[in-house]
Amino acid sequence: MSEAPNSLVKLILDSKALSIWNRKTGPVFWYAAGVPGPFYLNTELMIGRELSEQLLDKITAIVAEIPDLAARAAQLNTLMMDAYRQNADYKTVIKAMIETTQAAFPTGTYTAISGGERRDWLFSIPLATELGIKHIYLFKNQSLFCTEPLQAGEKTLHVSDLINNAASYFDVWLPALQKAGLKFAGTITVNTRGLAGVKRMEEAGHKLVALNRVELPFFQQSCDSGLIDKDTLDEIAVYFTSPQEWAGRYLMDRDPALFDIAHLDKKSFERMKSFFTQDPWDLREKHAAFFDKMLNALHTSP
Repeated sequence: MSEAPNSLVKLILDSKALSIWNRKTGPVFWYAAGVPGPFYLNTELMIGRELSEQLLDKITAIVAEIPDLAARAAQLNTLMMDAYRQNADYKTVIKAMIETTQAAFPTGTYTAISGGERRDWLFSIPLATELGIKHIYLFKNQSLFCTEPLQAGEKTLHVSDLINNAASYFDVWLPALQKAGLKFAGTITVNTRGLAGVKRMEEAGHKLVALNRVELPFFQQSCDSGLIDKDTLDEIAVYFTSPQEWAGRYLMDRDPALFDIAHLDKKSFERMKSFFTQDPWDLREKHAAFFDKMLNALHTSP
């Protein structure tokens, strides 16, 4: 696996797009699968927290308030391109995407670029515009729109912000393209997290190219560049080897204050509650008293 340019690695860490927990003070991160982990990835933060939040809010409003698809696409394009042209970090990411796309997907291997509602559009719209390729807007209801005519059998390169387990591809984006008679040429994503989604795409025969694969070599590169310390690298190496071993070593039998239950958002609270109730990693047998303590803290939390 090729390394990401150090400038992108630094941008991911400096922007807090990748957040690594503090094992001394907490709190830990809770993933959608209802399990904990030592880091969390929000790709959109690479272009800046304030800017990404503003863009996502405006995207939501445009989709909700403008039923005419052509008018909607025009406003989305203007919104994204105005922000892109004025933001240096945004330009850094798109420049890397352009270079990677041109190297991995030669001219003629695709005739359109698609992006899915909402976060994909932050990257698919500027990339399509800079490459002079028509852009397909994919919506969560499996509909799509393109300002230019589409022919049956056209090959589409899909652009995404992040691939974790690739559920959105198989549940929404690929069926939408298939229903429209379009072919899938592959995908370029800004980041992947772990191997689940990567393996799922590869097993289905889909070409996947990422600017950054946030796996153990990424953290090794970060450590080599002085961006994280050796203790953090060692902990994350344990996590990638065995999440269960990581949890047993770094989470079990710790002070419940480390989990900061009172200040968790609703999703994280429910994920933590599910973890200690369902015990998906079979940790309760060795840490029964701790599980009881955590469940009591969860049930008594306001």
